[in-house]
Parts: sequence; structure tokens; C-alpha cells
Amino acid sequence: MIKRGKRPRDPRPARVEEIIEQLDADECDLDEGIRLHEDGQELLVEVREILDNGRGEVMELE
Repeated sequence: MIKRGKRPRDPRPARVEEIIEQLDADECDLDEGIRLHEDGQELLVEVREILDNGRGEVMELE
């Protein structure tokens, strides 16, 4: 019998929420805002790669 453990929790959704909360609450200065934007862009690239490899559809939303 093969035991299957729980998958490790993906930290990306929590990071996205953290970025959104900081930007929504105006809790950051310009430099921090730029860093948060860059972090968000990196997360977006990862999600696009996951969707593309899984043949999911990637859409641009504004």
C-alpha cells in the first residue's frame, strides 16, 4: 500500500494576498510598492508557466 501525504502548502496564494493587502491599505512607500509589483509579476510568470504546461488557458485581465 502506498501512503500519500498531504502536499506541502503552496506559499504563492498567501504571498499574493499579502501584496494586495499592503497595496490596498497604502502601507508602503514608492520603493516598497515597486518591489511588491515586481514580486507580483514574478508570481504571475510562475502561474502562467503552470497553466501553459498543464495546457490551461492564459488570459490577460485588466
